Amino acid sequence: MKILREFFEKHKEKIITLLLCGVLLIIVLSVLALISGAIMKVFGFEYRSIGSIILFFIIATIISYPLGLIAGALPKALLSLDKVSMPTAITLYLILDTFATFWGLRITDYCMQSISAEDISIFVISLIFAFLGVSDIKKSRMMKNNKSQFDNFISIHTKQL
Repeated sequence: MKILREFFEKHKEKIITLLLCGVLLIIVLSVLALISGAIMKVFGFEYRSIGSIILFFIIATIISYPLGLIAGALPKALLSLDKVSMPTAITLYLILDTFATFWGLRITDYCMQSISAEDISIFVISLIFAFLGVSDIKKSRMMKNNKSQFDNFISIHTKQL
């Protein structure tokens, strides 16, 4: 017990920060889940309680996270290598991210008895989430442009020296 108390005293600020970030994350996910549930309800989403909606979206987020990483990274990589244009990268991202989110929600729906979601409701909310992430693709292009401008600036000024 003494070791545990010493550990807590030594890392008190880090532990409190971690707990507060966790609580904040759960609050944000809960609000997002309630808004998403309201949108999905229009398309046939049924649930037993508010808690089941929140749990549904938290589990779906965890399940779809690995595919979501690929969905975000692949278009950015292709764009940075100049293999695709901006509209193509955005379209690819929308397709991949919608797919990743759709399957995360679909698997969670299959496993949770307290939730019943129609495919159309899952597709609509997945597409909405994908549109919310398009700005990341645009940012990656702007960052690349800024980097190349910086590299040009450096090369011009080093030649003058």
